[in-house]
Amino acid sequence: MDRRRVALLFAVVGLLCLPAPQYLGWAAEATSPPAQSSQVYAAEPIELENDSDRKRLVDRHGHELTLSTHELTTRHGDEYRKPNATRRLLVTAMRDGSASTVGNEEAQSDLQQIADAHEFVRDTNDETEPDGYYRFSVGVDGPTTNVTAEPVDVATVADAIAERAPRYGSLSAGEQRTVDRILDNSTGDDLGYRPYVNDPYVDELPTVIRKEGTLYSVSVYGHVDDFGPGFGGFVVGLGVAALGIVLLLVAGGIYAYDRWSA
Repeated sequence: MDRRRVALLFAVVGLLCLPAPQYLGWAAEATSPPAQSSQVYAAEPIELENDSDRKRLVDRHGHELTLSTHELTTRHGDEYRKPNATRRLLVTAMRDGSASTVGNEEAQSDLQQIADAHEFVRDTNDETEPDGYYRFSVGVDGPTTNVTAEPVDVATVADAIAERAPRYGSLSAGEQRTVDRILDNSTGDDLGYRPYVNDPYVDELPTVIRKEGTLYSVSVYGHVDDFGPGFGGFVVGLGVAALGIVLLLVAGGIYAYDRWSA
């Protein structure tokens, strides 16, 4: 066989191998099943009559109804127009029972936005020492904004979370399957369920759910670092690309030998 033809064959194959990390990674992504969530979820039944269960429920899901004042610092308050002034008003209301401001339209807008999304507030700064949760309300009288804050116990917050918990019967069949997989894998030695990213209801996790009279807290039980099938294809592609370099070197050697020995 003509050595130059062999060199050309090796060169062509080597060139095809060089971009293997890209196309093998893409092929692995395209042919693999949907990716799984990086979170592993488990469900735990909650008894509202139990003090530790109530605290656990509030610690895990209280943020759904509660605004913590650290969210109103400049660092965390990008969604608010005047976070620092708004935070000072809330802290004063928690300390004194009420607070007001006149002519501050930006803080007024922030407070109304908070009231629409949250039922409670909690102070997480060191400026004052109010302890626990507060039910708050916002009243607007022309340019004057009034804020009131009434201390409540953990049981009140837990009851509010339970009241808003989605009912299993109101979910679609697909959503129920996702919830059932979590519940079924929340007992025994192998705890937790890692859903696929396209599973119904996965975007709502973690959550509280009520099924057949039992309230469950679905929370993150573990975390899995997964680079996905595309990364595996990329790694294999690196080996194929290395083979391509070898083939190109061999092709160059054969071509040079054939030319010099002619």
